[in-house]
Order: sequence, then C-alpha cells, then structure tokens
Amino acid sequence: TNIGPFVEGKFDLNAADEPYSGIIKAIAAICQKITHNSESGDKTRNHVDAGSIREQISNALHDDEAQLLIHLVPGLADIITTAVSADDDVNKGGGGATLGRKLDVDELENGIERLKHAFRLLIRTLCDHFAPIVLFLDDLQWADVSSLQMIDYLISDTENESSLMIIGAYRSDEVDENSLLYNKIIALRDHKSVTCNFHVTEVDLPIFNMYDVMSMVKAIFLSVNKDDSRALAELCLKRTLGNPYFVLEFRKMLYHEGLVEYRNDASVWTWNLGNIEDTTMSTANVVVLLQDRMRRLSKYAQMYLRCAAYLGSTFRNTTLELVWKSHGMPMMIDDKPILPLLVDMAIKDSFIEEYGSDRYRWVHDKVQEAAFSLLEDVKMSPFDIGRILYYSLDPSQLEQDLFAVVDLINKGKTEKSAEFAQANLQAAQKALGLSAFQSASRYSSHGINLLKNTDWSTERQLKLNLYSVGAHSELVVGNVATAELYMDEVFERGDFTALQTLSLTMTKVTAMTSTLRFNDAADCCLETLKDLDYKVTASRRLVPLEMLYALMKTIKKLKRVPMDFHKHIGVITHQKRKGIVALTASLNYVAYRAGDSKLSILAACKIVDMTLKYGLSEY
Repeated sequence: TNIGPFVEGKFDLNAADEPYSGIIKAIAAICQKITHNSESGDKTRNHVDAGSIREQISNALHDDEAQLLIHLVPGLADIITTAVSADDDVNKGGGGATLGRKLDVDELENGIERLKHAFRLLIRTLCDHFAPIVLFLDDLQWADVSSLQMIDYLISDTENESSLMIIGAYRSDEVDENSLLYNKIIALRDHKSVTCNFHVTEVDLPIFNMYDVMSMVKAIFLSVNKDDSRALAELCLKRTLGNPYFVLEFRKMLYHEGLVEYRNDASVWTWNLGNIEDTTMSTANVVVLLQDRMRRLSKYAQMYLRCAAYLGSTFRNTTLELVWKSHGMPMMIDDKPILPLLVDMAIKDSFIEEYGSDRYRWVHDKVQEAAFSLLEDVKMSPFDIGRILYYSLDPSQLEQDLFAVVDLINKGKTEKSAEFAQANLQAAQKALGLSAFQSASRYSSHGINLLKNTDWSTERQLKLNLYSVGAHSELVVGNVATAELYMDEVFERGDFTALQTLSLTMTKVTAMTSTLRFNDAADCCLETLKDLDYKVTASRRLVPLEMLYALMKTIKKLKRVPMDFHKHIGVITHQKRKGIVALTASLNYVAYRAGDSKLSILAACKIVDMTLKYGLSEY
C-alpha cells in the first residue's frame, strides 16, 4: 500500500450550478498523481501500479458506470478503460452524460443510485491502493445539494474497509441553522456517525485576536519601540477585523506602498502611524487593497487577470488563450509570447498558483473577486466569455466545461435565444444524468425563459425537451407546483403523440404517486399504454378474468423456456418498446399500492411476456 495523497477541491460561488465541482477537482487531482507517477517510472515506495488500478476499476464498474465517471472526472479516462471509448461515446451519443444526449426514462429513474454506486466503487478501489486518501474540500458553504449528498454517501460507505478522510472547510459566518450544510453536518455527526461507524471532528478556527496580530507584527516588522508595534497591530486589527488572509494582505500593502521602511543602520522597521491611518482610511476590506495593487499593473496584466476571473476558481491557460485571441489582444510583445510573461507575473505577485499541467487557480477567492472590477472601461462580460468558449471549444472540451460555459452565458442577455436555450438543455440533461436535480431545474428554467416569446411551432422539439427535463427535475427537488405547470403546458396542447410525451407521462405518474393518488396513476398508465397501441386490459372491470388467463399463459410459456435461456437473451433497444416496458412496470407498482393486486399481477405477466419476446430491460 502506498502513502495516500492529500488532494483538494474547491467550490466556487460563481459556479453554484455546477454539480460535484469540488469533489470532481479532488478526484481529478488523484488521477493526475497516478498518471504522473506511472509515466515518470517512479519505483520508490510511493510508486503506483496504474495497470493494477485500471484492471480493478474496470472489473468493478460496468461500462455505462465507467463512461459516466469518465465524462464527469477529467483525467479518469487515462486510468480506466471501457468497452466503448469516451470519444466514440461523445460522437455517437451513447453511454454516460454526454453532450446534448436525451436521456431515456429508465436512466432518469435510476440515475441517482447508478452514480452513487459508481462513485463508491471508484473511491473504494483508490483507497485499496493508498493509505489513507485525504480529500480536502474548501468553501463547503458554496457546495451544491448533490455534492453534499455525495459526501454523505462516500463517508457512510460501510463496505469501504480502507482509510478515507474528508476534510471540509467552510465560513461559519455564512452558514446558519437553516442552511443545507449545517443540517448535513448535524445529521452526519449525531446520527450516521454511529450507524455507519465513522468519526466527525469539528475544529473552530477563530479569527486573529489582538495577541495574534501583535505577534505577527513583531515577527515581521521589528521595531525599537514596543508601543509603536502595538499601535500598528491595533490599526491592523481594526482594518482587517482579524481575518488572517486580510492581515497578510494588509502587511503586503504597507510594504508595497512604502508606508513602512527598513533601517539598515539599526536593523529595524520604522513607520508613521498617522500617515498609515490616513492612507488606509478608505480600505473597507481586502478586496480594495487587492484592487489598488492590481490597478498599478500594466493594461495587459489587468486584462489577463480579469479574463481569468471569469473562468472560475481554476482555469486552463489554453482556455484563456482562446478568450485572449477573440478580444484581439496581442500574442507577442517585444518578440516574446505575452501570455507566459503574464502567467509568471501573476504567480510572482501571489495572485494565482499552478494547479497541475496547464492549470492554475486563484490563491484566494478574494483575489478573484478583486480582478472582476479591473479595466471597467473595456467592454467585456461573463456572457462575452461564455459565448466565445461556446463557439471556440472543441466538442469534447465543451462537454467537459459545459456547466461553466453555460453559467457564463446565463449571466448576460442574448438575442440568440434558441441557440443558447439549446445550450441550457444540454447542461440540464447532463446535470440530470448526474442526478444533480437542483442544477437541472435551474438550467431547464433558464432555457424555458429564453424561449418564452418563441412560438411552439418554431422550436417545438426544443421546448418539449426543456419542459420534460424541467418537470422531472422540479418534481424530484419537491417543487410539485412548478412541475405540474410544466406538464400542463405540454399536455394541454394536445398535438404531441404519446411516445413524444412519454418522459412527461412518467413524471406525471411519479407526481401522482408522491401525492398517494395511486388509482389515478394506474388510469394514466393504462390510457397512455393504449395510446401507444399496447393493450393491457379492455376494462378494469375485466381485470380479474384477464389476470387469470394471462397468469396461466405466462406459466405455460415459462415452462417451455430452456434452462440456458438467460445466456442468449438480448436487450431491448427499440425506444417505443422500452417505453412500454417502463410504463407497464410503473403500472405494476401503482396498482399494487392502490390495492388492486390483480391488475398488478396482470402488469407483471405483460412484462414477462415482453421480456421473452424482445429481451431484457432495466425493469
């Protein structure tokens, strides 16, 4: 067993709709370590056998589960292999949550458990090869619902016998008793930690007090006069409110502004407290300090920082280069490539730091926040950045960065409503495939709003898909009224076939089930199956007789089935037949819950009959 890696992922306030973002970054970091270690030929005790990991993961995961994770986690494709390559999957629209792919009804229903299971198997395998794995997740106060659920699922995995530590950091002043994070922590600490045998340790990191700031000032700015040091510490505490990062930035500002001076003859620092107090009077917070420092940089340096700020808490330089070129910025200066010079500048000035190959991240979210306001006279918006990336990135890269790109587009106004409504549909479908229903509901809602002034006859299929995804995701997150509003909008039109609205019908049945209207749900299933040219029963009054006949017929058929039948049975691929099986399976459940056991048995017989004729389905 190898010494486990310490990897980190950060949640981003400006990418709140991006599901699992912090977790994905952390796992991607593990993948990068494994790949780098394997390629470097390291034979020390930390050597990782990538072949062994690849084999174990490939054996543990089904192809569809592996594809789902490959499209979710950058770099995972370099470690695991599947029967269908990731590139083929993107082009053909099969496998996991691929770009613009319409998900089947059965995939929507089983997506949550499928993703959870795949994540658990991946983490178990990685934990088998390292001891322990430490995941540090920063800024949990900005984590989406799906991420919190996934953290819960990974921590409570009682079958993972290896060591896993998850460290979460959050700002306590931004988390109250009504927040999702607070309630998740309480549930893990007070309940699941006992039943699932794990430990929750809470560590409160207080802000700096006067003693802390005084110790820092004395250590950095050695002065002859102790009273001067104390007075400077008091002013520093007043300006920064004891925030450790703010204190460090305030100290840097004093030096860069020449407000403190080092005397070589006495080996001490000197300053004019009154001058410092007057100069920093308008310093409301550290963002102002950072902005002042950034505005002293060249125009190109400021432009680089502003572009990078829009790309998120982490970004690729190749992506930034696309934005840079699209804004007509120079690629060379004094016969030298300008971007590497700007990267070096940003790193040297402690604005960004390297985060893997061609990837960088902001050293603090306050630095990123400060960069947003640079060069306000230059016309640039998040929408401009998103539009450039949407048209410039290749399909596989757009798939990987889809949430970030669509988030940028959604922050602006657009005349190309249909085109960017389609982008929101792609993001909603991907989020739905990842069981990130909150994100799916927001993307579908935005897409619907973009088309609110567009006639159905113009964007018929696009609007149907948006309403279908929207209804399903809204229902799952508990917004029943919004889900019913979406469904009514489509069903009241009356110009779609039963097959076209099958996804919405399944959502409607689920909505009825959630409100205990099982008989209504059964009638809805029967009516839709009839519209699909599949008759379960001529009338519910005849169900007892039809059930007996179907049961005897099914028993006869099963007696004639050879013992090795399961070895040769295929899988249903015909969309209409898959839909019929899914709807009949729903009928089987709702009829049983309605107390109509005979109709439930009849539906079960119909499922067996279709399985024998056409093959297996998830039902």
